[in-house]
Amino acid sequence: MTIEERMEKVEMELARVMDRREDVVKAKQFILVDENGKTRGGLCVFKDVPSLVLYSENGKSHAGLGMTKDGPVLGLYDENGKARVILGVDKDGPSLVLYDENEKFRASLGVTKGGPGLVLADENEKLRAGLSVGKDGPGMRLLDENSKSRVTLAVLEDGTSLGLADENGEPRVKLGVDKGGPKLTLLDENDKVVWQAPPP
Repeated sequence: MTIEERMEKVEMELARVMDRREDVVKAKQFILVDENGKTRGGLCVFKDVPSLVLYSENGKSHAGLGMTKDGPVLGLYDENGKARVILGVDKDGPSLVLYDENEKFRASLGVTKGGPGLVLADENEKLRAGLSVGKDGPGMRLLDENSKSRVTLAVLEDGTSLGLADENGEPRVKLGVDKGGPKLTLLDENDKVVWQAPPP
């Protein structure tokens, strides 16, 4: 066999190998590195949870996608590697949770069977405001630093209502408008009516 024939045979074999494609690749872990050999991404199964993680140049994780037993979860992290956004879907529905620079819970948005809801928290992770839409209509609550509901607002089929509560969360003022017209009610600390207009 001449050198030319051998070269032709090698070229044919190389072309055959290049054309061959694997339909399945199996591995326990994949590591993605940049041109400097730094880890920039990884795909693995950790404690029965398949996960995809992306890293910045300084080695901090900035995004992670995992499939838990409750459903898929996507996490986004800041330059310090602290969780800032968590997006997930479980048996109750989708949810989006936001954290501040100290990884404290500040807001969440979700949709359940009862309807959508938005919750806002202060720097101490105490709930301060809530907005929801249920089968009866939209409603809003404002809470104080002790998590006591102080203001409620609702739009119902038969009208609208505004409620003001004291420091114990007890209703003291009710203002509403229905088919019969507007109504204002003042209550004492025992929930007894002390004044109402128009009179009952």
